[in-house]
Amino acid sequence: MLKKDWQLHHVCLVVRNWNNALDYYQSTRMGLSVGPQAMYMDYRHGGPADIYANDKVPRVSGGSGPGKPLKVESKQGRRENNYKFMDKDCLVGDLLLEIGENQGIPLEGITHVCFNVPDIYAETDKLLKKGCDLMWSITQGDNLLENHIDTRKYGNVDISFRPPVLKLERAWLDHHLSYPYLKDWKFHGIGIGVRDLDKAVEYYEMLDIIDFQNETDLDGNSLDSINVSSETIDLNFKTRAIVGKIGPMAFEFIQPLEGNSVYQESLDSRGEGVADLAFTVEDLEKEAATMIYRGIPVVLSGKPKNGPAFARFDTRKNSGNIMIRLIQRE
Repeated sequence: MLKKDWQLHHVCLVVRNWNNALDYYQSTRMGLSVGPQAMYMDYRHGGPADIYANDKVPRVSGGSGPGKPLKVESKQGRRENNYKFMDKDCLVGDLLLEIGENQGIPLEGITHVCFNVPDIYAETDKLLKKGCDLMWSITQGDNLLENHIDTRKYGNVDISFRPPVLKLERAWLDHHLSYPYLKDWKFHGIGIGVRDLDKAVEYYEMLDIIDFQNETDLDGNSLDSINVSSETIDLNFKTRAIVGKIGPMAFEFIQPLEGNSVYQESLDSRGEGVADLAFTVEDLEKEAATMIYRGIPVVLSGKPKNGPAFARFDTRKNSGNIMIRLIQRE
C-alpha cells in the first residue's frame, strides 16, 4: 500500500565521529550543516525528553554483519579540521541527513529512515501487529515525539515515525533550503544490498507499506557508456534489483549475482544494509565533473537499456561507508 500521507523527515547516518562526517560533506560542497533540528530536545544532552530503549532487540548498526568493516585510510594531504561542530544535521540537496555519533557502533552507515505520519500511534500499532518490535520511543511529557520500529529483517533499515511537521520545523527547513549555494539535487531514495531479493520483497509486502515496481536485471556489460568516468571501471557483473516506494522515496533492493560489483563490495563490508543515497540531477555530466574535480571518483556509471543514466561516487571512506548515486533527471 503506497503511503501517500507519509512525508519524509530525514535519513539517519551513524558514524564514530560526526565532526569528521560533517566536515567531509561541507568541504566537498555536497552538503550544508544546518543542525540542530528545530524540535523539542536539547541536541547535546537529550533535553527534557524521556527515551525508552528496548534492550531485547539487537543493537543498531550500519549493517547486518558480520561483514568486513571497510578499512578507513586518511586521504593524504587532507587537512584536519581545527574546530568542532556543535550540531549533527546536514542538507545534501533537499535531503535532511541526520548524522548521529556512536563511537562503539560495530559498522558505520545508514540506520533508519524517519517519516512524519498523520497518526503515529496507528502506524506504530500496524507494524507491531505485523510482528515488528518497538526499538526506541521518545516522549516529552504527554507528547510522543518519535517511535523506532524494527524492520531490519532484510536490508537492515528500521523505520521511525514522527507526528506531522511542526510550523517551526517547516520554517527552519524552508530557511535552509533557500540557501543559494545548496546543490540542486532532488532526493530519490536509498540502494539496499540484500542477499536474497525474493525474501526481502516478501517481507516488505507483508508489512504492507510499500508498492513495488517490476524487477530489473542489470548486466554491467550492457550499460552504454556516458561521459562521466574518471577511470576505467570493471563492468563484468550481474545483479537483480527491484524498486519500491515508501511514502515519497524509493527503496531499491539489490542482490548481486555475478562479478565483483560495488553491491558485492557493500555486502562484504557491512553485510546487508544501505549502500548508497540516490539523487536526481539536472545535468549529470556537469555534476560528475564537479565531483571528480573535488577528488571523488566514479565507481560505476552508465546508461541502462531501460532507465536514466547514472553515476555512483566513492564517498565511502569519509562518510560512514555510504556511496552517492546521481541520476539524470528525466
